Order: sequence, then structure tokens, then C-alpha cells
Amino acid sequence: MHIKTCTKRGLTYTFQSPIKPHAYTLCFIPGFRSDFITSKKSQAIYDYATKQGLGFLSWNHAPQGRSVYDYYQDSLLLVQKYKPHYLIGASMGLWISLLIAKQIPIKGILGIGGSIHFTERLLSELTPQQRTNPDYVWKRPTVYDPKGYYEIPVSFLLESRKAIIHNFNDIQCHKLILVHGTFDQEAPITEARELSNKLSKSMDISLYEIDQGDHRLSSPKELNIVYEKLEELMT
Repeated sequence: MHIKTCTKRGLTYTFQSPIKPHAYTLCFIPGFRSDFITSKKSQAIYDYATKQGLGFLSWNHAPQGRSVYDYYQDSLLLVQKYKPHYLIGASMGLWISLLIAKQIPIKGILGIGGSIHFTERLLSELTPQQRTNPDYVWKRPTVYDPKGYYEIPVSFLLESRKAIIHNFNDIQCHKLILVHGTFDQEAPITEARELSNKLSKSMDISLYEIDQGDHRLSSPKELNIVYEKLEELMT
């Protein structure tokens, strides 16, 4: 995997052209505070693309990003440049994938533990005084950081409201598959079910629930399911 840097925004990214003529390009969009270089899901998609002669695109969200909307704007620039056919969005990556598909036609989207509008859920966990103070930095407990918590500025959560999707009818995507763990503590399975019901009116969507699966969905068994659903997405 050849790592590059976008000097304009300081984005770390990778792009691999398809080996086969007219082959598709897959794009993996990581979640909040995730690193595509160390992500097992990203590596799995990259390995799959390489084996199949497909293109591959992924990046890390800019550390100076002030909101999910900023992440989306950066993502849109790379997608417009490299023109992937399929988006694979992990956690917050699904939210960004749907935002991109409102601007650019996409053949298909695969959501892995997808979470949209999670910033509103996080705001609801704060006290009224905290959630209205843009200078407050919340040390939210998490098992996904060595410190045991994420430092999340309330300003980030408030600014992310610019990325909230109010109209789902103009999402330009032929097929959407959601893969979600029933034991997901970060993005509850109920959110995936609600999104599936909402989008079923305007597109071809299916939800595959992994029994006892957590938010990461990175075990060999779970990644095999991701492979299966990716192939289903492209057929």
C-alpha cells in the first residue's frame, strides 16, 4: 500500500489504479478517529481489491477537521479526483458515503457498523450546560483509545450539524448493504434498522445483522461476511 499526502489539507491517503481494464475501484472511508493504515477492515478491502485486480482508495480524516462536514468536504475532493465506483463506509464512513452520494452517482455503498448523525447522540449524553458550551472538551470514555477516552470538543459536535441529512430521496446509489453487529455499543443496531426502513422507500437496501457482533466487526469470521456482502453489492 503506497501512502501519499495531500499537501492542501494534510490528508494521508492511498490510491491504487485497477489492474484490469475497465475494472471497478473500491473506496474505504474510515470512521471517527480511525486510521486506514492500521485498520483490519481497510486492509481486508485492500487485499480483496488487489487480488481481484480492482482499484483501491482510502484516506485518514484530517486531524484539523473541525466537524463531520469538514471530513465530508475532504472526502468529496478525493472521490471527485479518483472516481471510485463503490464506497465502503465504516462507522462514520457510512454517513460520509451517503453525503457523497447526494452529490455524485455511486454504484453501491457497503456500510460496516455504520453510524449517521452520531454527533447528535453524543450531544444528548451531555448536560444542557455542556452541550451549549462550544469551548467544552468532553473526555468521553472509549475502549478504542489507549488513553481510555476520546477528547471531543463540543464545537466539533455542534459544527457537524451542517452534515445532517434531512432529505434521503436524492441519494444517488443503486444498491446499499448494511452489515451491523447486534452487540454494537457505539452504534446501536436499532439505528441501522431505522435507517434501513427509511431508505427502503427510495433505494435497493438490505441489512445483514451479525449475531453478537460488536462495533469493530474485524474478526476473521466477520471479515468473511464483509467479503460476501461486498461481492453481493457488485453483482
